[in-house]
Amino acid sequence: MYENTISEDIKNINTIYITGHINPDGDCIGSTFGFALAMASIGKAPVILLGDYADRFNTLKGCEYLYKGDYSTLEPEIMFSIDCGSKDRLGEAEAVFDRAKYTYNIDHHMSNTAFADVNIVNASASSSCEVIYELISPFIKLDKDIAQALYTGILTDTGGFMHNSTAERTHEIAGKLVSLGADTPVLHSRFMHEHSLGEAKILARSIEKMQLQDGIAYTAISAEDMKKCGVNAKELDAIVSYLMNTEGARAAVFACERGDIVKLSFRSKSVNVGELAKSLGGGGHKLAAGAGVEGDLETVLENAVSELKKLM
Repeated sequence: MYENTISEDIKNINTIYITGHINPDGDCIGSTFGFALAMASIGKAPVILLGDYADRFNTLKGCEYLYKGDYSTLEPEIMFSIDCGSKDRLGEAEAVFDRAKYTYNIDHHMSNTAFADVNIVNASASSSCEVIYELISPFIKLDKDIAQALYTGILTDTGGFMHNSTAERTHEIAGKLVSLGADTPVLHSRFMHEHSLGEAKILARSIEKMQLQDGIAYTAISAEDMKKCGVNAKELDAIVSYLMNTEGARAAVFACERGDIVKLSFRSKSVNVGELAKSLGGGGHKLAAGAGVEGDLETVLENAVSELKKLM
């Protein structure tokens, strides 16, 4: 069990820097936004450093603290990394993190590398938003805006409370956030069901190329596919979950081109894909993980499927 010294560590610091992993998902966005809102509520000046993400998340309060300036001039007294398993996944914010006088690493990924001065990693939590709730609720008066952000992260990282990481405590926290004003019908609709025309087109393209062999559903999306559908990498998050929901699938692999690397996303119903992702230089959870691998799109996907077959 960890000792929660956040309130003491920030006591004499005004500007609180906050960051998360590259290609931020709902949990990363919700946890950084929620933490920023909490800091603002006690008179601090939060500064969030995050990469691009789906525009629909800007309906959440907290986005107003996103920093759009030059990172090279930033010299934090304290900096919080949230929902990031390793320092090299901080992207452009990694250099800022290295310059910070004091650092925190708050996460729920079992593959976390404990890269900060203070490391609070709860691998049994459903999401980083759940961890943030436990940390800030003892000394922060939570409001509707914080509740909206944290509920969003829990909702998206549990797949709508479907993943096996969803525990009794997860529902308890979600219930408390609802009592604070989290608008569940709106949040479920916006973040679990709503999609753009481009997202619909790229999903259709991924399904067209999809295969199911030996209990593994897999597909790949090229840079050319994304260009034709008018989407970018931040609009591909729903694909791997769709694969996993295929009848007969016990695991899923999604590959897409992102610059010079191929991004692999793994899902499983039982096999430890977290270890597979780790062997490829990535990480994550037992049943949900990812990695970035250099190489040709089709070759990387074939190798990933082959290695997954060996595990199964």
